[in-house]
Amino acid sequence: MKAWTHSKPGTASSVLSFSSDILKPSPTAPGDILIKISHAALNPGGSIIMTLVPMIFRSKPSIPDSDFSGTISQIAPSTPSSSLRDLEIGSKVFGSVPLGQQVKNGKGVMAEYVVVPAEAVRKVPEGLKMEEAAGLPVAGCSALVLLEKAGLKAGMKVLVNGASGGIGSLFVPMAKNSVGGSGRVVAVCSGANAEMVRGLGADEVVDYKEFDPVEKHLAKMCEAEGFDVVVDCVGVQSMFQSCARFLKEGGPYVNIGPSAPSYTFGDMLYVLGQMAKNFLLPPWLGGVGRPYIQITAIPNLQDFERLAVMVEEGKLKMSIDSTWELKDALKAYEIMNSHRARGKVIVAMSA
Repeated sequence: MKAWTHSKPGTASSVLSFSSDILKPSPTAPGDILIKISHAALNPGGSIIMTLVPMIFRSKPSIPDSDFSGTISQIAPSTPSSSLRDLEIGSKVFGSVPLGQQVKNGKGVMAEYVVVPAEAVRKVPEGLKMEEAAGLPVAGCSALVLLEKAGLKAGMKVLVNGASGGIGSLFVPMAKNSVGGSGRVVAVCSGANAEMVRGLGADEVVDYKEFDPVEKHLAKMCEAEGFDVVVDCVGVQSMFQSCARFLKEGGPYVNIGPSAPSYTFGDMLYVLGQMAKNFLLPPWLGGVGRPYIQITAIPNLQDFERLAVMVEEGKLKMSIDSTWELKDALKAYEIMNSHRARGKVIVAMSA
């Protein structure tokens, strides 16, 4: 089969190579299924694994990334019907390769086929295209965890930073559904994406390019009353450090973790230091004085079901930045790693 693989750690452009003769996998363990991949979606986590995890802990060659949509083409012998639920050969599904299999066994989705456990997939909901379904697992599950930790209720005023990105574009409609007509969702993104974000449910959009630094503008907006919650879908450290000026006392700053300039060991160590500071530093030592909540999301079937229901009820739409052919995957990684994607970056297995 065709696939992008790597046998040493590094960035996509420096270590990935394209092959047409990678052995097609087969489902052998009961409960496993073979997926003919239709589309794959890129996530920062995939690049972090590719760059930082030593190959001594991984199978070689490794195939990167985890999120996909596709069709079940084979089911392992002796698979109990209870594991399959409503799945069968020919079912169109979306899902994510479990983290342990991706890291240890080098299983990934920059390829024409992948074997995963049946519980790692869910049928594609009605009304969702295959390229859209591929972008749902990690970003969608992350948005759900952000929503849970934010504790949004009707009438609240919430700030969403990074509202046009892969996670933010899913979180905005979730936030608006939670705060309702009496609440307010204020979104931070570039002016070029303002119309899209308003269409997702934002009541107001702040262009971070027009107001630089945007934190100063937010403080001016909130002179009378601050936000109840700030949800940062990018991880901008300067925004957290300034949030006491526009976030109510006791209001949580919920985020995906500080954004790293790159995925080198040095930059990731710097990020770990920032995280420790954000969690531990009290105000009297220069801390921010607002609850800092950093989320971790693991794709799972229960959340896939919740996301599918939201899609079917018209409460959630996928935003796609761009779709690339498999042979052009390096360009897709370049877009994703720029942190300027408008929604999800997708790779199609066939033109």
